[in-house]
Amino acid sequence: MRPPQPPATGPAPSRDDARALPSPRRRWTIAVRLPVLVGLVVFISSVSTTHLAIHVMEGELDREVERLADVYIDSLSGVALPPLRAGDFAALEATLERGMGFQRGVSDLAIVVADPNGLTLARAGQPIGQPPMAYGVIGVHWSLNERGDMAWAQRELLEDGQVVALVAAQIAFPEQAERRRGLTLALMLVDLLLAAVAALLAIFFSRHLMRPFLAVTAALDRAAAGHFDSLPVNTRDSEASRLASAFNLMVRRLREREELATRLAERERAAVLGRLAASVAHEVRNPLAGMLTALDTIRRFGEAPAPRERAVDLVERGLRQIEAVVRTTLATHRQGEAGRPLSAEDLEDLKLLIMPEARRGGVQLGWRIDLPAAFPTDALRLRQLLLNLLLNAVAATPPGRRVLLEVRQEAAALVLSIEDEAGGLPEEAGRRLSGRAGEARQDGGGLGLDIAAELAAALGARIDIVPLQRGSRITVRIPPREENEP
Repeated sequence: MRPPQPPATGPAPSRDDARALPSPRRRWTIAVRLPVLVGLVVFISSVSTTHLAIHVMEGELDREVERLADVYIDSLSGVALPPLRAGDFAALEATLERGMGFQRGVSDLAIVVADPNGLTLARAGQPIGQPPMAYGVIGVHWSLNERGDMAWAQRELLEDGQVVALVAAQIAFPEQAERRRGLTLALMLVDLLLAAVAALLAIFFSRHLMRPFLAVTAALDRAAAGHFDSLPVNTRDSEASRLASAFNLMVRRLREREELATRLAERERAAVLGRLAASVAHEVRNPLAGMLTALDTIRRFGEAPAPRERAVDLVERGLRQIEAVVRTTLATHRQGEAGRPLSAEDLEDLKLLIMPEARRGGVQLGWRIDLPAAFPTDALRLRQLLLNLLLNAVAATPPGRRVLLEVRQEAAALVLSIEDEAGGLPEEAGRRLSGRAGEARQDGGGLGLDIAAELAAALGARIDIVPLQRGSRITVRIPPREENEP
């Protein structure tokens, strides 16, 4: 893994991560959907409740009108029975004419009297349409027109428990119907207004209740960008207080972890630089000793051609060796050469940096390079990867044993194989080298293996670890880099 950066400069989301995140333009967030859904439910509930109340009210008004019609017909029954019993239909019609208009609350338009089979015997007034009995409807019946301001009320005239006639009265109640329509319209308008107000209040309060969760969401977004800000704790709301306290505890733990990772990364860099400086110093010190001896020889025997030439040659070889060490060190850490293909000379130069560590630890170093042509990859990253792996292998191998580097080309891939006789790679170190995020470290060591894992990931390489009898083999397979890759 890459050494963690300070919190204020966290890594930006990758292109793949950005594609995985839902776009706010494509769908509403829960902070919008939940209040809108709550408001919509409140609005629909309020409107539905009022519509149900209006429906019940209209039914009650219809029943009230029907009861008025029953009272009206009952009042006609007393005066209609005597002429009906006598069979005097002219007197019956006259009685019906006199009986019209005596009821309050309704306006009678027509009265029709028929025998039990529906045959009309007498009528008064000018009906609009035909009574129910004209359509074969026998018995008690109530029919309301479409506008709800006119109705036919049909009842049976009974004498000694027997049906002697049918009476149908057409009544009109336009004033009541108009008042009912006005009342219904007013109730609907008021209901819509109150339902809208209730929905807005529900949206407001639901949004207010979601404020702690929205604050945590915004804080998490800032944390993803590397800014770990604590949340204020509201002691008046216990649930919001617990949520903010838990988030603040997480932020503190993350800060501590980032600080610890930063310190470990600095220590690892210092250790790598220390090993590199020791290697360079060792490689420079040896030729310097010979060069000083050669200069002393020149001072003593400078006039003799043979000793002078041998001393000059020794000084030249020492300077060239020092030049090779400096050139190799610069090539390994020069950022301007990123993206350069890897050549066999790059790998041979690494030997100058690894050899002092191997000699100091008494470790034999094997070097098998089979790379006839430059391989298209990032030479800088690959050299850093090999330097980390080889230094770790040499440091872990006991004196008298061997570390072997083998480089070959198989198909279209470059295969790097590092074998050691260190007794086997620990499981936790294997997980770190494989780049598995989230694994806890058990040894508290540095980040050399993590750096190697990230370098391998940057190269698109795959790392395989195979246990051997006396150690392990780490194989790195690197695909060729495309021409348009950086």
